[in-house]
Amino acid sequence: MASFDFTQSTILVTGASRGLGLGFVKTLAARQTKRLYAGCRTQAGVDELNALNLANVTPVVLDVTNQENITAFTNSIDELDVVINNAGIASACGYTTEGALETAKQEMDVHYISVLNLLTNLLPLIKASKQAGVINISSIAALSNFKAMGTYSASKSALRFLTQGLRAELAADGVFVQGVYPGPFDTRLAAGYDGPKPSPEEIANIVLDSFGDRIEDVYPDGFSKAMQETFLESPDKLAAIFSE
Repeated sequence: MASFDFTQSTILVTGASRGLGLGFVKTLAARQTKRLYAGCRTQAGVDELNALNLANVTPVVLDVTNQENITAFTNSIDELDVVINNAGIASACGYTTEGALETAKQEMDVHYISVLNLLTNLLPLIKASKQAGVINISSIAALSNFKAMGTYSASKSALRFLTQGLRAELAADGVFVQGVYPGPFDTRLAAGYDGPKPSPEEIANIVLDSFGDRIEDVYPDGFSKAMQETFLESPDKLAAIFSE
């Protein structure tokens, strides 16, 4: 962790009112982050976070699909070291499921287009930081199509490619870009999974430790590690597993 000082950093977490986003907020607050902006899609989310009274946490309305929200937030700050692109949606939707096109558009908007748009607005501030970073929360489903969530897999795969591209393009500016590919963890989205499920705070701590150690791609749980090893052995083998 010697390469990153959270106590001297200003960080934005999107999708911060629940799930992994809330796990990041609590974990970063515990690490005494100097200033933490917790982006919430609604005012209700802001109110819920305010009620937690976490030190140095500023909840803000930031729907990542809303340009007015993005512009207002960008204009309200004068420094930013790290953005954690965590906002996400997920539907059990295959490509031939009724309503698949609309679902695909929504997921691609949140997981890919909105991430690129937000970063386009924030990059001047991030590039000015001496400890600049971007953390993109993708999914193990980005490595291969997951049959039960096809449109989700495609959108998270797009984020994986965006992460790789940003890493190459921003290296000369000193911006460290990290991709995170979790499997199921303990949120409502994984309610039907019977295997081990780490808590959001456990995932957040692993990601932040890995960020400090400059690990570019993080598989923060047992399931994602096993699936990544399978992918490295044979992409077709992982595709077969995910298509069951």
